[in-house]
Amino acid sequence: MIKPILFLAVMTQFVFCKQADNNPIKNDNLSSKKEVENHQPLKDTVRGDFNKDNKVDYLQILDKSPEEKQVKIFLQGANNKFSETKSFMVNNDDFTEVEDPVNNLFISSIKPGEIIVGASCCGNFKTTETHYYKFIKDNWYLYKTSISTVDDDFIPNITMDMNNLSNSIDNKTADNNDIYNKDIKESKENSLSNFSKSLVLLKSASKTNALNKQNTIDIETIAEWLYFNPLNENNLNDYNDIAYYNAYTKDGNLSSIFLLKEIIEKYPNRVVAYLNLGDSYWTFDNKEKAKEAYLKYIDLMKSQKKDTSKIPQRVYDRTK
Repeated sequence: MIKPILFLAVMTQFVFCKQADNNPIKNDNLSSKKEVENHQPLKDTVRGDFNKDNKVDYLQILDKSPEEKQVKIFLQGANNKFSETKSFMVNNDDFTEVEDPVNNLFISSIKPGEIIVGASCCGNFKTTETHYYKFIKDNWYLYKTSISTVDDDFIPNITMDMNNLSNSIDNKTADNNDIYNKDIKESKENSLSNFSKSLVLLKSASKTNALNKQNTIDIETIAEWLYFNPLNENNLNDYNDIAYYNAYTKDGNLSSIFLLKEIIEKYPNRVVAYLNLGDSYWTFDNKEKAKEAYLKYIDLMKSQKKDTSKIPQRVYDRTK
């Protein structure tokens, strides 16, 4: 169930650790000077436009102890010179859900003005805790938190929360309430608009048999929708339709399963959700979970005295 958690979203395992080519690699031999003249950041760094000025900056990650790393931020200025602008520590106490986080750390930057600090561990059912920081004036402040845990069906389950921009990346505090309130308002409006537009696009693509050419709605996007637009009686049908249509897009079954699980957790007697869940699990090649969902679907059809002649033949074939 999507519910607020106050710490630092996804990016998660499976599809969430969007580190691209920004993998942090420790390098203790970078120049210790405050200003570096190299135009290109050295190879063993994390790169990105950290302060949203359309210039490539970089981070240096240093080992301080088995439980702590130091991160230095170098921003590019005039004449291709880099200046050390900020230094902060990352230690095991910064994470609450991940085992041995410092040794399973990742740092990246997906969009301008952002730094992502996360950890992911361990095995098949790993947990990923991700902290998102936004650049404001001369520092980076925590604005979003997510935790993703892979369930026994190998589908990530995400919880997320929006933070109030009061805590900086170097453990300072500031009053950014005005910026936070503006950002939250815009984020909610954008999320609701994106939700409505996505539903229209999916329905339109279905009418022209073009769902397989439609972009898949990823789990992170759905988790954000559920945060800003929680499941209720008024939007339940729309969410169910999105799960149904999205399953027919390329690789859409994973995120559709995530959404359908959210639906049946809150509405356990939602009959059609179990049929859709069974179909998505079947396509996802999880026949055991598909059978469980189909059997639940049959039971609900009977207990709710619905027309069982409408149960698709594939349901019976797949539960033999």
